[in-house]
Amino acid sequence: MRPPPESVRVEVVLDASAGAGDAAAVAAQIPEPATLASRAAVVVLGATARKGGRLARWLGPRAVVVPRALRCTALLARGYVRIGGGIDPDTGADLAWGWAPDS
Repeated sequence: MRPPPESVRVEVVLDASAGAGDAAAVAAQIPEPATLASRAAVVVLGATARKGGRLARWLGPRAVVVPRALRCTALLARGYVRIGGGIDPDTGADLAWGWAPDS
């Protein structure tokens, strides 16, 4: 399964500090399908960064990986259809996606 083309998709970068391990917290960061055009694709990226304290300034932000199953569950909870996931062959990024239902 290939991810939706970039021309028809909205990409969501999750904020790990908002609860990246909880489906409800992840779903709250994904836009409502009704706010998008009919059949628009939403792609939720798997890796995000957590803001750190002083030590992170020197070491850089710590990567947080949100499991694909959790991102797909959040898309389903929001009301998206045709949910899928996989690795983007062009970038190697771990993606989860869903499509806004027909209006």
